[in-house]
Parts: sequence; structure tokens; C-alpha cells
Amino acid sequence: MKELYDKNKLFFFVIFIAAIGFLVWYFSNIVSYILIAAVVSLIGNPLVRLMGKIHIGRFKFPHLLAVILTLVILLAAFIGFFSFFVPLIVTEAQLISSINVGQLSHYYQNEITWIEQGLIDIGILNKDVSIMAAAQDTAMRFISVNMFSSLITHIFTFTGTFFFDLFSVLFISFFFLLDPDMVRRIVLTLMPDKYADQTNRVLDKSKHLLSRYFIGLFLDVLAMIISYAIGLSIIGVEGALVIAFFAGIINIIPYLGPLIGTSMGIILGITTQISIGQYGMIGHTVLMILLVFLIVIVIDNVVYQPLIYGKSVKAHPIEIFLVIIAAGSIGGIIGMIIAVPTYTFLRIIAHEFLNQFKVVRSLTDKL
Repeated sequence: MKELYDKNKLFFFVIFIAAIGFLVWYFSNIVSYILIAAVVSLIGNPLVRLMGKIHIGRFKFPHLLAVILTLVILLAAFIGFFSFFVPLIVTEAQLISSINVGQLSHYYQNEITWIEQGLIDIGILNKDVSIMAAAQDTAMRFISVNMFSSLITHIFTFTGTFFFDLFSVLFISFFFLLDPDMVRRIVLTLMPDKYADQTNRVLDKSKHLLSRYFIGLFLDVLAMIISYAIGLSIIGVEGALVIAFFAGIINIIPYLGPLIGTSMGIILGITTQISIGQYGMIGHTVLMILLVFLIVIVIDNVVYQPLIYGKSVKAHPIEIFLVIIAAGSIGGIIGMIIAVPTYTFLRIIAHEFLNQFKVVRSLTDKL
């Protein structure tokens, strides 16, 4: 039996990974709670350890209190972060809703006529229907009683689900922070004794690399939001904080995030200019926003990322890019966001357990 296992080690490993993948998919909600809680614990552990070093005479800061305070601080930061930006987003939505469609169509009448004629020529638009009429008809069909009732239902459903999810994550995070070695003990219990050393190395490397990655990610997002906000405010863009917030958050997605953020920043900047009737400034606004985004993206790549991440994932950029594209095709935006840490963890496992294969050594030689 041992000889059979040694010959087909890769086959059994693939079967094992497939079984794990099926269980992760089947219990995806629970797995997502655990993963988010793990990220929270990776970010919160340094703060817990810092509080644990506090000594006043014979008094030592209680570990339980350090864990509770850490969760309170992280939760307060999360709530404060969004409570600051939600009113700004509402204001931005009000500006967009105040757009005078008639005035806009009159200003660009010649361009609209030219586009209409082109669409009529290729058979997309009927001769007796204008672009503005078609757009208004679509909007009226979209904005209906059913839409509002459905929206209200979704809001209540989301609210209930959100608070349940938040409680679940905080509950699991509490025990991860309270007992940092709990996951290690569970994993070692499930693994055969002969793999104990390899498993410990996997857990140690994962904790070190992923902790540095997620803390760096948080700092990078914060730095990007501040940089975008300053740059957009300098050029006088309305709703600069909203655009900066979205662009900073979407920057979590490597490579594609800056492109999405730039596109949405330009769209939001244009709609704001349209809402206040400054149609002649649209071209200038687009160029200025594009310039700000290019400058901040360059600063991020040249200064922020090397300084904050320090090549934390230790993988080639092309390698990471292909992984992100593959993850995006499987899991969309969420897949792209978790692609890098997941790939890093799988590389660590492969490095420890499958290092006899040349392709594995090639992909993990920097770990």
C-alpha cells in the first residue's frame, strides 16, 4: 500500500484537493465567515500582542480584554469609515438625479442628431424614435412600482443578512484572537504525525506572509483614498471623496482595479459636471481626472506598494496576473480579490508537500 501511495502521490493529492474544493463550495457561506474572520484575526493579532506587552507595576493587561478592545476598535473603524462616506454617496446620488435631461440634449443636439442618423442607417434605431425618447422610455420602465417594492424587500433582506454575517464573523474572530493556536491544533489533529513539521512550516509561513499582505493591503487602500481625494480636490472635482473612496477600495483588485477605478472616476466626474450644467467643462474635467489617476497610480506602483508590501507574496507579476484572470473567470470580482492570498497559501502548501516536482520548485523557489 505504501508503494502504491508513493507512486501515485500526485494523484492522491489531486483527489484530496478536489474533495476539499467540493466541501468548500458546498459550505461556502461558513467558509466565507471563517476566511473573513481569519483576515480580521491576522490584522488584529499585532494589536492584541501590543496590548499584551502593557505592564503597570504588577498589573498585566488581560488577554481577554485585549481581544475585546481589538474587536471594538476594528468594528468602530469599519462603521466610522462607512458612516463618513455614506452621506457623501447620498449627496452624489442627489446631484446625478438633478441632471436636466432636456437642457443636456439641447446642448448636444448636433452630436445626438449625428449619432441618431448613424444608428438609423445601420438599423439599430427606428426613424420615428429619438435616442432621448428611447432612453426616457427605458428609464420609465426601469423606475416602476415593482422596482421600488423589490428594492425595499432587498434592503430589508440585506440588512438582516448583513447583521447576521457581521455577528458570525465577529464571533469566530473573537475565538481566533483569544486562542491564536486554535487553528494550528485543529489542523495538526487532522494531519498524520509524519507531516507535523511540514504542516507547522505551512502554518508559520502562511501566517507571516498573509498577515503582512492584508495589513499592507489595508494601508495601501487608505493611502490611495487619501491620495485620490487630495488630487481630485486640488483640481476642483465635485464629489472628490466619493470618487476617491470607490477608486481606493476597487484598487484591492490587482492590475484591473486601477482601470475600473479610473473609468468610474471619470464617469462620476462627468455626471457631476452635467448635474450643475457645466457642459463645456466636460472635456477638461475628463483630462484632469485622468491625469490625477495616472499620477496616483504611478505613485502607488513606485512608492506605496514597494514600501508597504515589500514583495510580500514573492511571486512574479505575470504569474499573479494570470492567477487573477483565472480567478475572475471563475468567481468574478470576489474571485479576483481573494486570488492573491489564496494562490500564496496554495504555493506554500505545494512547496512543503510537492517540492519533488520540478514545476513546483520553479513556482515556489522564492518562498
